[in-house]
Amino acid sequence: MRTDLVTYYGQTPTIDQLVDNYGAHLEKLSRETKLLLRVTLSTYIVMQQEYTPTEYPVSTALEDGLCELVIPDSIPQDLYDVCSVLNGLTIDETETILEALQHQIRWGNARQVVS
Repeated sequence: MRTDLVTYYGQTPTIDQLVDNYGAHLEKLSRETKLLLRVTLSTYIVMQQEYTPTEYPVSTALEDGLCELVIPDSIPQDLYDVCSVLNGLTIDETETILEALQHQIRWGNARQVVS
């Protein structure tokens, strides 16, 4: 088990694949993509109360969560690629990624520098 993604627990093969593709702290993803991923994963968690990961994949959460917020043509391709890696994500894995994203957006490599 690796200790990446800012969290030191909850790492799984799915999260390891995400880390392998996008870096230990998802540094290959832009701040915008991380913010949109956070919205997508939050939508996914809410919908898992009614559906299984097979019935409601992360890619559907992407469409449902973001089509109202942004123009579908402006969703970064990286986000679609990330969601395809996350097929079958469990709630625990989703929460682990959300915690890492929150840390990166607030304190880490995706924070917004304000002067």
